[in-house]
Amino acid sequence: MEVKKESLIVFSDISILDVKALLKINSSPFIVMKNHLEILGILDEGFFLKRLDSDGDNQEITAYLNSSFVVVDDLDKLSEEDMSIYDFVIQHGDNQYSCYPISEVREMLLKKKMKSLISLNESLQKELEVTRKKVKELTQILHSSYDEIFVTDANGDTLFVSEACKKLTGLPPEAFINKNINELVEKGLIVNSVTLKTMKTKAIHSAEQTYPHGLTVFSTAKPIFDEEGNLYRIVSNSRDITELVEMKNQLNRVNLRNQRAQHENSRTVSFNNFITNSDKMIKVLELAEKVAPMDSSIFIHGETGVGKGVLARVIHDLSSRKDKNFIQVNCGAIPSALIESELFGYESGAFTGANKHGKKGLVESADGGTLFLDEIGEMPLDIQVKILHLVQDRTFMKVGGTKEKKVNIRIISATNKDLKQMIKNNQFREDLYYRLHVVPMEIPQLRERKEDILLLTDYFLKKFNEKYGQSITIDDHSKLILQLQDYPGNVRELENVIEQIVVTARKPIVTIEDLPSDLTYKDTALVNLTGIIPLKKALEETEKQLLSQALSTYKSTRKMAKALEVSQTTIMRKLGKYQFSYHDD
Repeated sequence: MEVKKESLIVFSDISILDVKALLKINSSPFIVMKNHLEILGILDEGFFLKRLDSDGDNQEITAYLNSSFVVVDDLDKLSEEDMSIYDFVIQHGDNQYSCYPISEVREMLLKKKMKSLISLNESLQKELEVTRKKVKELTQILHSSYDEIFVTDANGDTLFVSEACKKLTGLPPEAFINKNINELVEKGLIVNSVTLKTMKTKAIHSAEQTYPHGLTVFSTAKPIFDEEGNLYRIVSNSRDITELVEMKNQLNRVNLRNQRAQHENSRTVSFNNFITNSDKMIKVLELAEKVAPMDSSIFIHGETGVGKGVLARVIHDLSSRKDKNFIQVNCGAIPSALIESELFGYESGAFTGANKHGKKGLVESADGGTLFLDEIGEMPLDIQVKILHLVQDRTFMKVGGTKEKKVNIRIISATNKDLKQMIKNNQFREDLYYRLHVVPMEIPQLRERKEDILLLTDYFLKKFNEKYGQSITIDDHSKLILQLQDYPGNVRELENVIEQIVVTARKPIVTIEDLPSDLTYKDTALVNLTGIIPLKKALEETEKQLLSQALSTYKSTRKMAKALEVSQTTIMRKLGKYQFSYHDD
């Protein structure tokens, strides 16, 4: 604050005449003091002249003084109350006295406050400009991030989305800003939201997400808390891992090829309980591996027991949905009256006997994962309409419900029936058939890949030995008998036969006479026996018949050796023994 010049001080013994003379040359208020420097009052011209008119000039000087004053060492210490009850302020410091009318002090303090406010405003403007630049710089940094950055408040309202969302979702940030995360999930703009999970648990969550246009991202949501420990913000980071997933799939394909290369002599490939050395079956697995990441509908054809469910599981495990549910539905095993409620669930009170809390259906349980509709040909026509709607829109309605629910599922179907004939007979919807039949896959019957019979025999033998605590083996001649069968029930039938052998075996090594009788005497499998002959001769006749069948099937000794799991030299020696004529390529 600006300090005025030191005020004039007069003593109490000054005469009225001298005061009048002083006022003629200086009208400023004077401070009147005793000799010992005690302040008696303020000699103010207006107050002095007023008292002079009323009391005359024969009074003591103290009668003409204004005693409404306060003494301070700093004007800033004056309170509002001080300025409302006093007429003057005396500032005393460094042996100096300055006297101010209260109105002048008010004006001085006001000017000082205004100057301070102006200075503060200028300072705030500078800080605001610096902050704006920092915010702009930070926003540019966030928008330049390769990863998408998504920020919501504790209620899930979207506050910020970086520009990277354009390449992940195909939509600009404006499509998300000021929208609630629940709304975005309901519209399908965000799938498998980690932000929602963090809102509920207040913990970090991560998940793999696949968008409809094919991109796969890995998202992590982290909670931010305020000073009181309340949830304040949720920041999620999403990274495009499509190339990584593709690299992983390529690595799986390389591993599959390496498996094939490592077993070149036997052509054996083992993947997720699918064991084969059949070229036909290997091609099916290669196709499964190729289409697994693409999320398209797949239709698996094949006889009962060939492994349609196993192949569907292989496709699921090779896809980005491998960590989610794989729900298998046998459409022929569920009564027609219950299939709708089992598939789609029902609301509370939907029908008599229903659970009062309602029930989640198999379709909803598969959300995020794979729904496998086995034996789709058994699906009733009225339910086929609802399945068509599910396939087209990925939405369904619970029994007794009024609002459709959206699910993110991959649908795989399978049947052993001729659906095209069923379409002609009006037993299956043609539009549903073509919706499901985007990628058809045919699993060959076991009789078309007899080279797999011995592989599967050894696999099931090991499985059931471990299950029943046995150590049963099957001799080579008995394995030949097993390989000659047609197995109309395919792999499932072979599995049942091997379990039967292990359970009923009376000795550690199973020979021909220990095999189930319906295998031993199949007309197409064994040489006809018209009487008792030496066992060695019977085995030779069986071996000769098997070689003849293998030669007509595979044409070359190399392929015969692979199918019969012996060396090519052994095949050539035995063909010579039985005087077969052959020509290798």
